Amino acid sequence: MGRNPIPAKLVEFSSGYRKNPARKRARAREPKIKAGLGEPPAEWTEGAQANARLQALLLNWQELVAQDVCRVLNRSHRDLVELACHLKYRIRRASAGYGRATSGDFSQLTTLLGKMGMTPVDSARVAGSVRVADPTRTAAGEWGEYVG
Repeated sequence: MGRNPIPAKLVEFSSGYRKNPARKRARAREPKIKAGLGEPPAEWTEGAQANARLQALLLNWQELVAQDVCRVLNRSHRDLVELACHLKYRIRRASAGYGRATSGDFSQLTTLLGKMGMTPVDSARVAGSVRVADPTRTAAGEWGEYVG
């Protein structure tokens, strides 16, 4: 089994298309994903006034969006973020003495955060791929600051 393909946007940021223009032509038919994560689920916002659980889920959503420093979350991550919000809620409730969180909950949350580039190791991997050229520097190959 081969490696998973790098997302087209990351190849573009890392100058992969400039080095090998055939890559861009080969990936021209890939689906375009809408940028931005969007708003939290409507049922959470509608019921948040009367439900403390939904308020906590909304706070978890906002916290995860704030942690997206590389701005890589998009519409395709919505289900992952929703699931991570539920797991964070369950873990935090268990820490407060209500209910139980299993080691699987912690493991799954760590995995989800890693897939979204929100752990220390994964954020370095994602941020390293999302660097943009600095227009003030003229030498080829010199890079500017990280995006985000």
